Amino acid sequence: MKKRLLLPCLLLLSILAYGQKAAAKKQADPKTNYDLKEALQQKLVSVTVASTGGHEGESLTITCRNLSGKFLRLRIPQGQLMEPTDSTMQTLVVAEERSMALLVKTPAEAALRTFCTQAGDRSPMAGTRFSSAAMAPEKVCQLLKFMVEKGKLEQAGAQSAVWCLTSGLSLSGIGDAELLKFTAGLLGKEPPGYHVKYESREVPGERADLGKAMIVESNFRYTLDKDQTLSLTLYDANNKVIKVLRKDEPNKAGEHRSSLRLEVWNLDPGKYFVRLERKNGQLVQELAVEF
Repeated sequence: MKKRLLLPCLLLLSILAYGQKAAAKKQADPKTNYDLKEALQQKLVSVTVASTGGHEGESLTITCRNLSGKFLRLRIPQGQLMEPTDSTMQTLVVAEERSMALLVKTPAEAALRTFCTQAGDRSPMAGTRFSSAAMAPEKVCQLLKFMVEKGKLEQAGAQSAVWCLTSGLSLSGIGDAELLKFTAGLLGKEPPGYHVKYESREVPGERADLGKAMIVESNFRYTLDKDQTLSLTLYDANNKVIKVLRKDEPNKAGEHRSSLRLEVWNLDPGKYFVRLERKNGQLVQELAVEF
Protein backbone atom coordinates (compact mmCIF):
# COMPACT_ATOMS: atom_id res chain seq x y z
CA MET A 1 0.00 0.00 0.00
CA LYS A 2 2.85 2.41 0.89
CA LYS A 3 4.48 1.82 -2.46
CA ARG A 4 1.21 2.60 -4.22
CA LEU A 5 0.93 5.93 -2.38
CA LEU A 6 4.58 6.91 -2.89
CA LEU A 7 4.43 7.52 -6.63
CA PRO A 8 1.44 9.95 -6.53
CA CYS A 9 3.05 11.83 -3.63
CA LEU A 10 6.32 12.22 -5.53
CA LEU A 11 4.40 13.44 -8.56
CA LEU A 12 2.53 16.00 -6.48
CA LEU A 13 5.75 17.27 -4.91
CA SER A 14 7.30 17.60 -8.37
CA ILE A 15 4.36 19.67 -9.61
CA LEU A 16 4.52 21.93 -6.56
CA ALA A 17 8.26 22.43 -6.97
CA TYR A 18 7.83 23.30 -10.65
CA GLY A 19 5.13 25.84 -9.78
CA GLN A 20 7.37 27.47 -7.19
CA LYS A 21 10.25 27.70 -9.66
CA ALA A 22 7.95 29.23 -12.33
CA ALA A 23 6.63 31.79 -9.84
CA ALA A 24 10.18 32.67 -8.76
CA LYS A 25 11.26 33.05 -12.37
CA LYS A 26 8.29 35.29 -13.12
CA GLN A 27 9.11 37.44 -10.11
CA ALA A 28 12.77 37.65 -11.14
CA ASP A 29 11.84 38.58 -14.72
CA PRO A 30 9.22 41.37 -14.36
CA LYS A 31 7.58 43.29 -17.19
CA THR A 32 9.88 45.83 -18.84
CA ASN A 33 7.90 47.05 -21.90
CA TYR A 34 5.37 49.83 -21.38
CA ASP A 35 3.34 52.23 -23.47
CA LEU A 36 3.72 55.89 -22.52
CA LYS A 37 0.21 56.14 -21.04
CA GLU A 38 0.65 53.02 -18.91
CA ALA A 39 4.08 54.07 -17.64
CA LEU A 40 2.80 57.50 -16.64
CA GLN A 41 -0.28 56.08 -14.92
CA GLN A 42 1.90 53.75 -12.85
CA LYS A 43 4.39 56.57 -12.15
CA LEU A 44 7.25 54.54 -13.59
CA VAL A 45 8.59 57.51 -15.55
CA SER A 46 8.57 61.28 -15.58
CA VAL A 47 8.36 62.94 -18.98
CA THR A 48 9.15 66.37 -20.39
CA VAL A 49 8.03 67.22 -23.93
CA ALA A 50 9.16 70.44 -25.60
CA SER A 51 8.87 71.93 -29.09
CA THR A 52 11.89 72.53 -31.28
CA GLY A 53 9.80 75.00 -33.31
CA GLY A 54 7.14 74.29 -35.95
CA HIS A 55 4.66 71.45 -36.36
CA GLU A 56 5.97 69.15 -39.13
CA GLY A 57 8.91 66.77 -39.07
CA GLU A 58 10.84 66.11 -35.86
CA SER A 59 9.29 69.05 -34.05
CA LEU A 60 9.12 67.65 -30.50
CA THR A 61 11.78 66.42 -28.10
CA ILE A 62 10.77 64.02 -25.33
CA THR A 63 12.98 63.52 -22.27
CA CYS A 64 12.20 60.56 -20.01
CA ARG A 65 13.49 59.80 -16.53
CA ASN A 66 13.15 56.24 -15.20
CA LEU A 67 11.55 56.19 -11.71
CA SER A 68 11.05 52.41 -11.44
CA GLY A 69 14.52 51.36 -10.29
CA LYS A 70 14.77 48.82 -13.13
CA PHE A 71 15.46 48.90 -16.87
CA LEU A 72 12.41 49.87 -18.96
CA ARG A 73 11.57 50.06 -22.62
CA LEU A 74 9.07 52.81 -23.39
CA ARG A 75 6.84 52.99 -26.47
CA ILE A 76 5.41 56.28 -27.75
CA PRO A 77 2.65 55.07 -30.10
CA GLN A 78 1.82 56.42 -33.51
CA GLY A 79 -1.28 58.59 -33.18
CA GLN A 80 -0.43 59.86 -29.68
CA LEU A 81 -1.75 63.42 -29.28
CA MET A 82 0.45 66.01 -27.59
CA GLU A 83 -1.30 69.01 -26.03
CA PRO A 84 0.50 72.35 -25.64
CA THR A 85 0.44 74.19 -22.33
CA ASP A 86 -0.35 77.33 -24.37
CA SER A 87 -3.85 76.76 -25.79
CA THR A 88 -3.22 79.16 -28.70
CA MET A 89 -0.63 76.73 -30.07
CA GLN A 90 -1.47 73.66 -32.13
CA THR A 91 -2.13 70.19 -30.77
CA LEU A 92 0.31 67.81 -32.47
CA VAL A 93 0.01 64.13 -33.30
CA VAL A 94 2.92 61.69 -33.26
CA ALA A 95 3.31 60.54 -36.86
CA GLU A 96 5.64 57.60 -36.30
CA GLU A 97 6.00 55.20 -33.36
CA ARG A 98 9.11 55.68 -31.23
CA SER A 99 10.71 53.32 -28.68
CA MET A 100 13.11 54.38 -25.95
CA ALA A 101 15.43 52.33 -23.72
CA LEU A 102 15.41 53.78 -20.21
CA LEU A 103 18.29 53.03 -17.88
CA VAL A 104 17.84 53.48 -14.13
CA LYS A 105 19.94 56.59 -13.59
CA THR A 106 20.40 58.21 -16.99
CA PRO A 107 17.58 60.25 -18.62
CA ALA A 108 16.82 59.36 -22.24
CA GLU A 109 15.93 61.80 -24.99
CA ALA A 110 14.35 61.28 -28.41
CA ALA A 111 12.91 63.35 -31.26
CA LEU A 112 9.27 62.84 -32.25
CA ARG A 113 8.00 63.32 -35.81
CA THR A 114 4.63 65.09 -35.76
CA PHE A 115 1.84 66.74 -37.73
CA CYS A 116 -0.51 69.52 -36.66
CA THR A 117 -4.16 68.63 -35.99
CA GLN A 118 -5.53 72.18 -35.71
CA ALA A 119 -5.26 74.26 -38.88
CA GLY A 120 -5.54 77.94 -38.03
CA ASP A 121 -3.90 77.79 -34.59
CA ARG A 122 -0.36 79.02 -34.01
CA SER A 123 2.57 76.84 -34.98
CA PRO A 124 4.47 75.98 -31.75
CA MET A 125 7.48 78.08 -30.85
CA ALA A 126 10.74 76.53 -29.72
CA GLY A 127 10.55 75.68 -26.04
CA THR A 128 6.75 75.37 -25.88
CA ARG A 129 5.93 72.60 -23.39
CA PHE A 130 3.57 69.74 -24.24
CA SER A 131 1.94 66.87 -22.37
CA SER A 132 0.60 63.55 -23.60
CA ALA A 133 -3.15 63.43 -24.15
CA ALA A 134 -5.57 60.93 -25.71
CA MET A 135 -4.98 58.95 -28.89
CA ALA A 136 -6.00 60.53 -32.18
CA PRO A 137 -9.27 59.37 -33.83
CA GLU A 138 -9.10 56.01 -35.58
CA LYS A 139 -9.17 57.47 -39.11
CA VAL A 140 -6.20 59.71 -38.33
CA CYS A 141 -4.31 56.67 -37.03
CA GLN A 142 -5.17 54.77 -40.23
CA LEU A 143 -3.87 57.68 -42.31
CA LEU A 144 -0.59 57.85 -40.38
CA LYS A 145 -0.11 54.09 -40.69
CA PHE A 146 -0.68 54.32 -44.46
CA MET A 147 1.80 57.19 -44.83
CA VAL A 148 4.51 55.30 -42.93
CA GLU A 149 3.96 52.08 -44.87
CA LYS A 150 3.98 53.91 -48.22
CA GLY A 151 6.86 56.24 -47.35
CA LYS A 152 4.75 59.39 -47.66
CA LEU A 153 5.47 61.17 -44.38
CA GLU A 154 7.60 63.74 -46.21
CA GLN A 155 5.20 64.29 -49.11
CA ALA A 156 4.29 67.95 -49.58
CA GLY A 157 0.59 67.07 -49.12
CA ALA A 158 1.02 64.93 -45.99
CA GLN A 159 0.08 67.74 -43.58
CA SER A 160 -2.85 68.67 -45.82
CA ALA A 161 -4.10 65.09 -45.63
CA VAL A 162 -4.10 65.21 -41.82
CA TRP A 163 -5.92 68.56 -41.86
CA CYS A 164 -8.57 67.08 -44.18
CA LEU A 165 -9.48 64.67 -41.37
CA THR A 166 -8.98 66.91 -38.35
CA SER A 167 -9.91 70.40 -39.60
CA GLY A 168 -12.20 69.78 -42.56
CA LEU A 169 -9.86 71.25 -45.17
CA SER A 170 -10.23 70.56 -48.88
CA LEU A 171 -8.84 67.40 -50.45
CA SER A 172 -7.54 69.53 -53.32
CA GLY A 173 -4.45 70.40 -51.26
CA ILE A 174 -3.12 66.82 -51.59
CA GLY A 175 -0.93 66.49 -54.65
CA ASP A 176 0.08 62.82 -54.36
CA ALA A 177 -2.53 60.70 -56.18
CA GLU A 178 -2.21 57.62 -53.94
CA LEU A 179 -2.40 59.66 -50.74
CA LEU A 180 -5.33 61.64 -52.13
CA LYS A 181 -7.29 58.49 -52.97
CA PHE A 182 -6.69 56.96 -49.53
CA THR A 183 -7.64 60.13 -47.66
CA ALA A 184 -10.76 60.62 -49.76
CA GLY A 185 -11.74 57.01 -49.02
CA LEU A 186 -11.45 57.65 -45.27
CA LEU A 187 -13.83 60.59 -45.69
CA GLY A 188 -16.19 58.74 -48.00
CA LYS A 189 -15.67 61.34 -50.74
CA GLU A 190 -14.63 61.36 -54.37
CA PRO A 191 -11.17 62.83 -55.05
CA PRO A 192 -11.37 66.23 -56.79
CA GLY A 193 -10.22 66.39 -60.38
CA TYR A 194 -7.69 69.12 -59.67
CA HIS A 195 -4.87 70.06 -57.29
CA VAL A 196 -4.37 73.43 -55.62
CA LYS A 197 -0.89 74.58 -54.64
CA TYR A 198 -1.05 76.85 -51.61
CA GLU A 199 1.38 79.38 -50.21
CA SER A 200 2.04 77.25 -47.14
CA ARG A 201 4.45 78.65 -44.57
CA GLU A 202 5.55 77.11 -41.31
CA VAL A 203 6.61 79.97 -39.06
CA PRO A 204 6.82 79.13 -35.35
CA GLY A 205 4.52 81.36 -33.34
CA GLU A 206 2.35 82.33 -36.33
CA ARG A 207 -0.98 81.01 -37.53
CA ALA A 208 -0.52 77.88 -39.66
CA ASP A 209 -2.93 76.93 -42.42
CA LEU A 210 -2.86 76.08 -46.11
CA GLY A 211 -2.38 79.77 -46.89
CA LYS A 212 -3.34 81.55 -50.08
CA ALA A 213 -4.14 79.50 -53.19
CA MET A 214 -1.45 80.09 -55.82
CA ILE A 215 -1.88 77.58 -58.66
CA VAL A 216 -4.60 75.16 -59.81
CA GLU A 217 -3.45 72.15 -61.81
CA SER A 218 -5.61 69.64 -63.65
CA ASN A 219 -5.97 67.63 -66.84
CA PHE A 220 -8.66 67.78 -69.52
CA ARG A 221 -9.54 64.67 -71.46
CA TYR A 222 -12.09 64.92 -74.25
CA THR A 223 -13.01 63.44 -77.63
CA LEU A 224 -14.09 65.34 -80.74
CA ASP A 225 -16.00 63.68 -83.57
CA LYS A 226 -14.75 66.28 -86.06
CA ASP A 227 -12.28 69.17 -86.33
CA GLN A 228 -13.40 72.07 -84.18
CA THR A 229 -12.29 75.44 -82.81
CA LEU A 230 -12.29 75.59 -79.00
CA SER A 231 -11.72 78.14 -76.26
CA LEU A 232 -10.86 77.63 -72.59
CA THR A 233 -12.35 80.23 -70.22
CA LEU A 234 -12.40 80.83 -66.46
CA TYR A 235 -15.74 81.95 -64.96
CA ASP A 236 -16.67 82.91 -61.42
CA ALA A 237 -19.69 81.56 -59.52
CA ASN A 238 -21.90 84.21 -61.17
CA ASN A 239 -20.85 83.11 -64.69
CA LYS A 240 -18.77 86.25 -65.17
CA VAL A 241 -15.76 85.79 -67.44
CA ILE A 242 -12.62 86.17 -65.33
CA LYS A 243 -9.99 85.19 -67.87
CA VAL A 244 -9.78 83.67 -71.35
CA LEU A 245 -7.08 81.02 -71.08
CA ARG A 246 -7.12 79.85 -74.70
CA LYS A 247 -8.94 81.57 -77.55
CA ASP A 248 -10.24 79.90 -80.71
CA GLU A 249 -7.66 77.14 -80.90
CA PRO A 250 -8.09 74.60 -83.73
CA ASN A 251 -8.50 70.99 -82.52
CA LYS A 252 -8.41 67.88 -84.71
CA ALA A 253 -11.01 65.14 -84.42
CA GLY A 254 -10.14 62.37 -81.98
CA GLU A 255 -9.12 61.96 -78.35
CA HIS A 256 -7.32 64.82 -76.64
CA ARG A 257 -5.44 65.20 -73.36
CA SER A 258 -4.57 68.66 -72.22
CA SER A 259 -2.96 69.90 -69.01
CA LEU A 260 -4.12 72.97 -67.12
CA ARG A 261 -1.97 75.24 -64.97
CA LEU A 262 -3.92 78.22 -63.72
CA GLU A 263 -2.42 81.00 -61.59
CA VAL A 264 -5.05 82.10 -59.05
CA TRP A 265 -3.01 84.03 -56.48
CA ASN A 266 -4.69 87.28 -57.52
CA LEU A 267 -8.24 85.90 -57.26
CA ASP A 268 -10.57 86.00 -54.28
CA PRO A 269 -11.26 82.64 -52.59
CA GLY A 270 -14.43 81.00 -53.83
CA LYS A 271 -15.88 78.72 -56.48
CA TYR A 272 -14.89 79.00 -60.14
CA PHE A 273 -15.50 77.11 -63.38
CA VAL A 274 -13.05 76.31 -66.17
CA ARG A 275 -15.03 75.64 -69.34
CA LEU A 276 -13.89 74.22 -72.65
CA GLU A 277 -16.34 75.56 -75.25
CA ARG A 278 -16.95 75.44 -78.97
CA LYS A 279 -17.00 78.63 -81.00
CA ASN A 280 -20.81 78.72 -80.80
CA GLY A 281 -20.65 78.58 -76.98
CA GLN A 282 -21.58 74.90 -76.72
CA LEU A 283 -19.92 73.25 -73.70
CA VAL A 284 -17.42 70.45 -74.32
CA GLN A 285 -16.16 70.01 -70.77
CA GLU A 286 -16.37 71.83 -67.45
CA LEU A 287 -14.19 71.72 -64.34
CA ALA A 288 -15.49 73.22 -61.09
CA VAL A 289 -12.71 74.36 -58.75
CA GLU A 290 -12.81 75.86 -55.28
CA PHE A 291 -10.05 77.44 -53.22
